Amino acid sequence: MKSPTIRAAGSKDIPALLEIEKISFSTDRLSRRSFQNFIKPGSHDLWVLGDEEVIGYVLILYRTGTNLGRLYSIALLPEFQGKGYALQLLAFAEKAAAAKHCVYMRLEVNVDNAAAKKLYEKQGYRVVGNIRGYYEDGSDALRMEKRIHSSAAQLSKPKPYYQQTTEFTCGPASLMMAIKTLKPDYEMTRREELQIWREATTIFMTSGHGGCSPHGLALSAWQRGLQVSLYMNRSDAPFLDGVRDEEKKAVIQLVHQDFLAQIEQTGIQVFIHDLESEELDAILQTDHPVIALISTWRLNRNKAPHWIYVASSDDRFVYINDPEPIEDPHLSQTDFQQIPIDKKMFREMARFGQKRLRALLVISDRNDQSR
Repeated sequence: MKSPTIRAAGSKDIPALLEIEKISFSTDRLSRRSFQNFIKPGSHDLWVLGDEEVIGYVLILYRTGTNLGRLYSIALLPEFQGKGYALQLLAFAEKAAAAKHCVYMRLEVNVDNAAAKKLYEKQGYRVVGNIRGYYEDGSDALRMEKRIHSSAAQLSKPKPYYQQTTEFTCGPASLMMAIKTLKPDYEMTRREELQIWREATTIFMTSGHGGCSPHGLALSAWQRGLQVSLYMNRSDAPFLDGVRDEEKKAVIQLVHQDFLAQIEQTGIQVFIHDLESEELDAILQTDHPVIALISTWRLNRNKAPHWIYVASSDDRFVYINDPEPIEDPHLSQTDFQQIPIDKKMFREMARFGQKRLRALLVISDRNDQSR
């Protein structure tokens, strides 16, 4: 018997997709509007199984600017389950993601769905985390992952993750993740997040509340008992090129000079020179936690400065923990934790503004002599 065809979904398939969704899931169902969006071009693929009759589908989401694919949903009509069609859809989805240079496929599965978990484990997926209260009914999910590109490393145990609670505290969130990696007993709390921001803020920025300067974050890490090496390609006050108001510029300059004066009283190491590709790669591959300033343009088409935590790195990819708040209802923490990004892409991403500012902080224990 000929296997049903897998093809891209179209508008004529929406009634069948809604019926499959209704039969397959009691909560967290995709709506008509969602399916209408997913059949349009975008950072996703929606495939259906069936020729004249649609009997199943698979939906993959891609985080823009990254090398990550996420299996959002896979479903079959009950009478076609247990016949190998789910494996067919899964294998097709993995090939589609690999063709888009994704190095990992990730997914969430209900902790009580033993059959689905067994299916994924059989195909090489491994459990890498647990998400409490993930589903609408309050049940938990397992986060699973499979490497689908041999050039990527098998990821180590997930690093600490913290999602920023305001639009301006990406720096504190990233620093807290780095500290938590070195000090497992360290508590990542909103109070601590806001305290670090108060210590490290530039006061003003292009608009709204100021972000955190590299020097301010270095001081915050030092004050918490850590050694810090700060690598920058410029010595002037950061973020001035996006500020027009002269009074705001004067305040930022004054804050910057104060940070420099404080740093002179510490053991913080500051290196200022152009970071070429080889040196940048060497910094990223250090055994110590690294936080880096990036432009988010390639992630969300926003040219804002943004701090991220470099969770790990290998020969081809950098894996980042992005503390950015999740605004898309179809994205989850899975799309923000240990995200693989091609190193060439990351080198371009890790610059900000007209002056192409680079800033990286390497955090280590003061008793560690290997830095």
